[in-house]
Amino acid sequence: MRHSLAIAILLGGAALAAPAAGEDAIAPSTMPAQIDPGTTASTGSIDFATVMSSIQASSSTATAIQSLTAVKSVNIVKVSEIASKDEMQKLDQAEKDNQADITGVQAAIMANALLKEKLDAENVDTSSILAANIAADGAVTVFVR
Repeated sequence: MRHSLAIAILLGGAALAAPAAGEDAIAPSTMPAQIDPGTTASTGSIDFATVMSSIQASSSTATAIQSLTAVKSVNIVKVSEIASKDEMQKLDQAEKDNQADITGVQAAIMANALLKEKLDAENVDTSSILAANIAADGAVTVFVR
């Protein structure tokens, strides 16, 4: 009898801790509040490390943007809203170190009419783009100054 009661208590506690079917298990502190509310999809948790790795991958991202034929949605992340003062200094240096690749991403976006149209609809100035990510489902996240 004691074992049955202990198992029931453990199972009951696990059910309370687990998200319901269809709910995300993302803690409120990691919710993507920094994503522009005018966009159409969530990208999950976006942090400064994601921005930095996206900048470092700009060369391959530019190539991927050039061959992009479908854009499910566009998410705009304003880096200044997710970075601390110290991180903004690191961002400035990363931008200097990767300027040619960042310019390549900007040029690829300008050459991709579909993506450019979606960004124009969101009033994104291509020259303010620092990096981009393309998700497997066709969602594009653009990091802007």
